[in-house]
Amino acid sequence: MEASGHEYDLIVVGAGPAGSACAITVARSGARVLLLDKDSFPRHKVCGEFVSSESLQLVDSLLDNDHEFAARPKITSSRVFLDSRQITIPVEPAASSIPRYDLDAALLRAARSAGVDVREEVLVRDVDREVEAPFTVTSSIGTFKAKAVVNSTGRWSQLTQREALNKRSQDKTKLIGLKAHFNEALPPNSVDLYFFPGGYCGVQPIDPNAVNTCAMVQASVARSLEEVFALHPELQRRSRNWQQQFPTVTTSGLRFRDPRTEDRGMLLAGDAAAFIDPFAGDGISLALHGGVMAAKALVPFLQQRASLAQAHAAYRTAYFRQLAPALRNASRIRKLLAAPAWLRAGIIRLAGNEMIGRMIVRETRARG
Repeated sequence: MEASGHEYDLIVVGAGPAGSACAITVARSGARVLLLDKDSFPRHKVCGEFVSSESLQLVDSLLDNDHEFAARPKITSSRVFLDSRQITIPVEPAASSIPRYDLDAALLRAARSAGVDVREEVLVRDVDREVEAPFTVTSSIGTFKAKAVVNSTGRWSQLTQREALNKRSQDKTKLIGLKAHFNEALPPNSVDLYFFPGGYCGVQPIDPNAVNTCAMVQASVARSLEEVFALHPELQRRSRNWQQQFPTVTTSGLRFRDPRTEDRGMLLAGDAAAFIDPFAGDGISLALHGGVMAAKALVPFLQQRASLAQAHAAYRTAYFRQLAPALRNASRIRKLLAAPAWLRAGIIRLAGNEMIGRMIVRETRARG
């Protein structure tokens, strides 16, 4: 449907957790919001599907408690398998396991209920802005104008590809993500991380008879989940009788960089702002919190109580105070896990201490 010329207060590009959270929050303030996504929903997404306790109340508020996620499995511990060792770290308060197939669709329904104009299967080609003029968004169904734009399209998209291409040429190691659900009878209430040279694989329950399996691995090491399973003896034994529920979902261009909150006048949210290492388990939480932060920064501007520059500054301050520490700490842990074996052994012993294990979990979470 051609839609050229329509004007909005805010256009959000990307309807994942960050984009939907932002759109819902701004729409509830009375603003006119357009939410665009190149995909159709529901759909599977490469994701560990771990929802930390810190974000469960936020999910409730965004969905107006209109969901059944409380019945999902509770994650009470994290088991780490590394260098023939196993350590268990308590996860308290307990986290939840919510498939992105269900969570993203529920957030999109909530956005529509809040009055957001949601358009699926719309490719955004470019965003342009003249000085002090509204943004012009060019898409596959026409052009739109808005006072503000939020880019929550992830690590790689039409809106972020220029920076991604520059970074890609510098990357020495190509990392890919793979994900699928498998049948497993009575899986433990833990998120299990299996580390091996070149990557790792996370496994956690999504219901009493199924698990989500998500891996981040060097493309030179493995290109399928079957190849990933063979890289860790314990994981290979566990997966022997699994039955896959849907074809493996993959993604590439996994890369880490310093967080940014603005690009060409657009606010950046979710993975478009920064990508946290999946082993930390707080990607969904950071996306939800970041989307709401961007929204709260924009509302005064849309209500003519602040300038767009002030909205950008407010968002940046909140982001670097509450979310950036988790990104930095996850990066430090990732580098330690790549250290020589003798150093990793000491790290594993420390992480096995309950108090230190709790501290590691706490320091890779969004701060209130």
